[in-house]
Amino acid sequence: MPDTVVFLSPDLKVLEATDDYLKTTMQTREGLIGKDFLEMFPDNPTEQESKNMLLLRESLLRAIQTKKPDYLPTIRYDIPIPASRGGGFEKRYWEAVHKPVLGDDGNVLYVIQKTSDVTQREVAKRAAELEESKYKFMMNALPQLIYTAAPDGKATFYNQRWYDYTGTSAETLEQHSWQESIHLEDLLRVEQIVEKAMQEGTEFQAEVRIKDKNGRYRWFLSRSIPMRDKHGNILLWIGSAVDIDATRQLVLELEQSHGQMVELSEQVQQAYAKAEAERKVLERLVMKAPVFFCILHGPEHRYRLLNEKYQQLMPNKELIGKTVAEALPEVAEQGFVKVLDEVYTTGKDFVAEGIPVMVDRYNTGKPEQMHLTFIYQAIYDENQKVTGIMVCGYDLAERSSTKNEE
Repeated sequence: MPDTVVFLSPDLKVLEATDDYLKTTMQTREGLIGKDFLEMFPDNPTEQESKNMLLLRESLLRAIQTKKPDYLPTIRYDIPIPASRGGGFEKRYWEAVHKPVLGDDGNVLYVIQKTSDVTQREVAKRAAELEESKYKFMMNALPQLIYTAAPDGKATFYNQRWYDYTGTSAETLEQHSWQESIHLEDLLRVEQIVEKAMQEGTEFQAEVRIKDKNGRYRWFLSRSIPMRDKHGNILLWIGSAVDIDATRQLVLELEQSHGQMVELSEQVQQAYAKAEAERKVLERLVMKAPVFFCILHGPEHRYRLLNEKYQQLMPNKELIGKTVAEALPEVAEQGFVKVLDEVYTTGKDFVAEGIPVMVDRYNTGKPEQMHLTFIYQAIYDENQKVTGIMVCGYDLAERSSTKNEE
């Protein structure tokens, strides 16, 4: 039979197996027939594998007791590698059906187990889930309100900043539309802008008041752009909302105080220029975020990903692939690697506000002092194990310089 099938007695002894089964499980017919089925495939000694062993046993016994086929859902069950091939275990994922065969007297003669090796599918699925979790993690780390929508305009994702600001939840937004957070005086205008952009397939932006969790409204510059496939079809809309309430309040004060218009006009222009600069930064969402961030991988804290803002802190240093201790020895000497070790070990966030850090920015051997506000935050895999650390923050000198310009 061109299939992975094994035949078992009611006491779960192996009676026969197909060649495909032997090949898949790396067993020989002589070493398998007559042996206890469950003992032939010992657990990979992990807690999850032990649970899966119980699921397998229960499914077999259920098929025998009920005399009906029993379907085993997808489980991870590793296959022992023969000593001749190095030993150990090979990670595998399986789906199986256990079908009892009855005799004339209605009793179970034997059980047919037909298995399907779905390892490739499950590994790809888990890899995709991990990539999605990384994407959501980075979206939640951004200081703006981020959202995505399907081609028809139905919202599909909001980042955590959106929930924190509006006080809503995913369940609430599923029952009620985003329009409920928009000021009534702005709603019709925004809906018309959105409808026109969707019809024409073009990006749009609008200034709009969004209600916070306390019922107060703040002005935001909302912008959305369509993401297309190679054929030009829209896959989704990616949007952001930047808080420009301070800028809008400044405009209102200018309108109410015409005598100060000349004196304050330059400040207004600069304020709008800043809002426009922030809008352009959001076009890259992650790599061009208006804050510096990087991802450090593993317990040695090796640079895996960083954005332009982070590189600008050390423009003459090559960081990707190096550990923090290798790339920034002066930072390690100040105890920050120990802090990273603590975050990696405990999973607890570390927040620093305006602390001085000596950094050899230009590889001159002469570190200069910077004042930084940043957070170290643990990154988890699908098993809730810490695999790295996200660093996100900003340079106080840069923020101060921007304010002085205003």
